[in-house]
Amino acid sequence: MKLAVVGNVNADLLVWPVEELPPPGADQLVESMEIRAAGGAGNTALALAALGRPPLLAGCVGEDHFGKFILESLSAAGVATDHVTIVPKARTGISIAFEAPGRDRSFLTFAGSLERFNLSMVPMEEIRSSDFLLLCGYFNLTALRGRPARQLLLEARSAGSLTLFDSDWDLHGWTREARKEVADLLPLVDIFLPNADEARMLTGLSDQEAAAYRLQRISGGWVVVKLGRDGCLAVGPTGKHRVPASKTRARDTTGAGDAFNGGLMFALSSGIGWKDSLRFATRLASEVVSRPSHDRYPSAEEVRK
Repeated sequence: MKLAVVGNVNADLLVWPVEELPPPGADQLVESMEIRAAGGAGNTALALAALGRPPLLAGCVGEDHFGKFILESLSAAGVATDHVTIVPKARTGISIAFEAPGRDRSFLTFAGSLERFNLSMVPMEEIRSSDFLLLCGYFNLTALRGRPARQLLLEARSAGSLTLFDSDWDLHGWTREARKEVADLLPLVDIFLPNADEARMLTGLSDQEAAAYRLQRISGGWVVVKLGRDGCLAVGPTGKHRVPASKTRARDTTGAGDAFNGGLMFALSSGIGWKDSLRFATRLASEVVSRPSHDRYPSAEEVRK
């Protein structure tokens, strides 16, 4: 099975603990600050490589030390970087994640090279020969939004690929136009992968299950809502599944949803049934958040234990 991941490749700067930013003119000590590769698409690729199924990865980085760091990190993990374009004179995108016990993460993002990623950087011949395609980080990819994303999904699906889509958070405030963009793409998506907040913002519904069903009616395929410590909720043509997460001590939750996406692709491409694939993806995400950065992604055997 050939897997492809197209989307945001960037640097992640993780800061812990940050309950709130200090007031203007003040300073604040934190216990940990570390840089890590490689954004939503890169994280999914790293998770798949550790599982033994490295995907084709298409994205871009800037012509700077962060871009070099990302490319080296991906290569060291066994992810080919042939289709991660270096954008001349551009700076690599960076997302700063603020985490603390008892609060959800929040982010500050510099898009940088992400705004330059476009369909000409995607190897369409290889996409058309892939069995699975994940498009992720959509709202970070200005030049890929709308018609280019539709073309990508349409060509992949027409060639027989199973299409997955993770829109990520809308940095511009979930306008009506942005919600319509996603709704227009969903009929070309076999599996839509929002988190609970994204599902609520896309639909205007406060109840995550009601939001999932509304999105499923637009898509016609599966909608898998990632619920963090509560696991996931999947609704689709053949029913509903709710899978709880394993109890674990979370060290770092950034990238958990990206690992879930990779776990689901891996399990489905291995011929595992739908509900067991959801269980595998949920276990993988739980395992990832409990591990340190230097040993973040487990093997398939470690997930199955």
